[in-house]
Amino acid sequence: MGLRISGMASGMDTEKMIKDLMKAQREPVNRLQRNKYSVEWKRDAYREMNTLFADLQNSLKNLRMANSFNKKIAASENDSIASAKVVGKPSLTSYTIEVQNLAKVGTPPSATFNPGVTDSKSPIGGADFTLTIGKDSNGDGTIDASDTAGVPIAVSGTDSLDSVISKINSANAGVKASFFNDKLVLTSDDGKQFKIEASTASNNLNIGSSTLSTTGTSGTPAQFKINGVEYTSATNSLTFDGIDITLKQANNGAPVIISTKTDEDAVYSMVKDFVDKYNAIIDTINKKITEPKLKGYQPLLDEEKEALPEKTAEKMENMARSGLLLRDPILTSGLNELRRAVSTPLQGASINKSFDTFSEIGIGGPPSGKYAYQEVGKLYIDETKLRESIRNNGEDVLKLFTNYSDNTDANTKYNESGVAERLYGQVKRVMDKITAEAGSSGSVFDDSSLSKKIKDTDDEISRWENRLKMIEDRYWKQYTAMEKAMSKAQSQGSWFAQMLGQK
Repeated sequence: MGLRISGMASGMDTEKMIKDLMKAQREPVNRLQRNKYSVEWKRDAYREMNTLFADLQNSLKNLRMANSFNKKIAASENDSIASAKVVGKPSLTSYTIEVQNLAKVGTPPSATFNPGVTDSKSPIGGADFTLTIGKDSNGDGTIDASDTAGVPIAVSGTDSLDSVISKINSANAGVKASFFNDKLVLTSDDGKQFKIEASTASNNLNIGSSTLSTTGTSGTPAQFKINGVEYTSATNSLTFDGIDITLKQANNGAPVIISTKTDEDAVYSMVKDFVDKYNAIIDTINKKITEPKLKGYQPLLDEEKEALPEKTAEKMENMARSGLLLRDPILTSGLNELRRAVSTPLQGASINKSFDTFSEIGIGGPPSGKYAYQEVGKLYIDETKLRESIRNNGEDVLKLFTNYSDNTDANTKYNESGVAERLYGQVKRVMDKITAEAGSSGSVFDDSSLSKKIKDTDDEISRWENRLKMIEDRYWKQYTAMEKAMSKAQSQGSWFAQMLGQK
């Protein structure tokens, strides 16, 4: 940048004049910048739509799966005898259960000591010694030479009770230790007796030179019949044919019926969630493609925003955003395909014609009335009818949503596919088109049409900025030359005036 002279000779505000001249020169750049903002807004609007489509697609994933409609619940006619809960896939609709005897839990062999310390984290003190734990490994009721050799555990006076317990539990001696109510308790983990010996009888754990555990008590298994077949269980909780059953009291000779049925609430909630998301996206698409384009409003430049109050600038920008997706072909065609997917009757040899459309299971259009036309494709649920369909015609409802066709003819395949299958495929196609047009915010590489357009605009703005810099420099050179010439003329005039004054 050369020397710039601003109005020293002419008295003009050269800087302001050049700034005003550059405003006119910057109009092409301003148009490019406004256009860039519009394209960015359109790209963002597309991406917001894709977020809604993705939410609907996630809802459709469950609706495409037969397992989602086969959820079962179990109910016992007498919970005080036996309760039930479905955890798998029961094969029957009812089971009779007769409880003959409840299981009684046995107690394992154990040995209890009263250590001379009560703080489990403090050192036990005293001399070092060795604990040896032997097990009745052959189960003959005695601990002798035929059993597994005892496991030695070194105990130091600097050990805390917690560290001694940790040593015992990690020694693989078949015994677990715990400290509760100031007592050190050793318990067999396999039901066999054990013997614990201390190399020094006078130790601060008060473990004698040889202590034999209790023999423990053996438990008795539960005895019961399911559908007339006798079974036993070590505990009163068991799983049978996908059902968790808890036995609570004996009922000899008075069988209780456990029945299974479709989990009506779960299926209804799943369908309602889908309808809510479908309506949300239908409503949003309709608003976007019918939103009017407001003439006379365009994106504000940064300097224009700064010159306006914040709320005014925000209002004007919202008006400029209006109509970005007016009559958009991607959304318009996508909306038509969504409506077609939910309204086309399901076809196929195994399809019940009485349940081949949404309306027949309780999902229809808006209630008739003056403003029904404004609902533009939204779905409405008749809860009573839908619940009855799920309860009494669950298999037909399942097919209406999930039916899969492997027909090679595209039109036949479409007609034989369940509503969820059709919608899932259509939503994916719309999302792919939007991604090709507007890209994805989480994508590292974006070669979408609008992103390319933004990049091209940035490149054009950069070229214009270089051109404007050259124009501004030229203006300054011209005005600087004028100032120099006027300054020289003024100097010469002063010299002539001075010479004439001397004469």
